[in-house]
Amino acid sequence: MTEAVRSPETLNRWDAPSADRRKLLRYVAAALCTVVGVLYLILLFLVRDAEVGLTEDTYGAYLFLAVPYLLGAVLLMAFDRRFLWAVGAAVQVFVITLFAMFGAGLFGPGQGVFDYAALSGLHMELWAATITGAELILLGLLSYMAFTTAPHQNEPDLPETPGADTPLP
Repeated sequence: MTEAVRSPETLNRWDAPSADRRKLLRYVAAALCTVVGVLYLILLFLVRDAEVGLTEDTYGAYLFLAVPYLLGAVLLMAFDRRFLWAVGAAVQVFVITLFAMFGAGLFGPGQGVFDYAALSGLHMELWAATITGAELILLGLLSYMAFTTAPHQNEPDLPETPGADTPLP
């Protein structure tokens, strides 16, 4: 039996992380999800208070954003699955795109959260920069875990199965 041994020269930066490193990255990603989810919940209450007495209410959107992050944090802690990381990365792309379209006002002047007079006292630029920065880091972490190649195992060769080359009738 031969064992595949990887020397530092054969390691590739695109190789998937080891199980220990993967667990650490999952916990870091879960912590970032928790922080972003809590920040969205805080914004929910701040925006609700800022919109008191107005006919327009946008604070429900922050609940729509907070729930997936808090759920994602729980799932990242509970499961070590490549599919979950890929879905999480896709959610990041979706949320960042939503922010670019609606938050930053790519639909035109007066359409973004920065132009909404009721929120002018909340320093939304700071909130947006903080949350978007965390989302971009989360996108990088989840993408790294989801799209790197499978790790090479130091497993012995398995014995050949008799008849494996014989086609079925």
